[in-house]
Amino acid sequence: MSWIWAAVMPHPPIIVPEVGRERAKDAAITLAGVSALTDRLGGAAPDVLLVLSPHQPYSMGSLAVNGAAAASGSFSPFGAPSVEFSLRTSIGGVDSLAPYLDMNGIKVSLYESRDLTHDQGTTVPLYFLRERFKNLPDVILSSPIGLGIKDAFSLGRTLAGYDDGKKWALLASGDLSHRLKQGAPAGYSPRGAEFDAAVVSALRARDAASLLEMRRSFIEDAGECGLRSVLAMIGLCAELDWRIDVLSYEGPFGVGYCNAVGEAV
Repeated sequence: MSWIWAAVMPHPPIIVPEVGRERAKDAAITLAGVSALTDRLGGAAPDVLLVLSPHQPYSMGSLAVNGAAAASGSFSPFGAPSVEFSLRTSIGGVDSLAPYLDMNGIKVSLYESRDLTHDQGTTVPLYFLRERFKNLPDVILSSPIGLGIKDAFSLGRTLAGYDDGKKWALLASGDLSHRLKQGAPAGYSPRGAEFDAAVVSALRARDAASLLEMRRSFIEDAGECGLRSVLAMIGLCAELDWRIDVLSYEGPFGVGYCNAVGEAV
């Protein structure tokens, strides 16, 4: 079996110590969840890490997959240019995974982008995974934003059947509602807390039904970016009959942050 774990992680740059500094402590629950997550996964480094990031370029109606051989960047937009990233892409993985998904009904759009500087969806989670793994595995960078919510769930279920003989892991990056309280980045909506509660409940139950029934207007009003990443993870874990453990949830800055791990029982 190719897949060894899956994880939902948030991506606010403020939780990175070099960026948030003292303010990072305001997200203590999230940082504790990140620590618990990386401790759980520390002994299980994959050969290839498939990253679903809402901040990679996207293409409507498809999973956008970055085919660049390498990508690099830093936290310079967030005041920490000394924190740099240099990632290797699993080109063989891209060449194998893309046709597999296409053949199974998940449209793939290939693009090339070597710049990670504005992709905190990738760099924030990898900052913490790099601390634990020391050396990051080869990655495949992608964006699920162009997929409909049913297709995002189907993506996860389809991934479960992929096996190229290597160890793979799924990083489902995404913040939840951006509208949890007055002064939140996208303004306030009472739908924000409802949305986040539904997502956390769906993860715990490993059941996406309630999320797939959400109206588009409700989702838009919640102001989220991570729903498709979450749906893909639930689909993968449900198909593989893995359990999902929610390790933390909070919304200290008006944005919902969730850490969750999916593994074989």
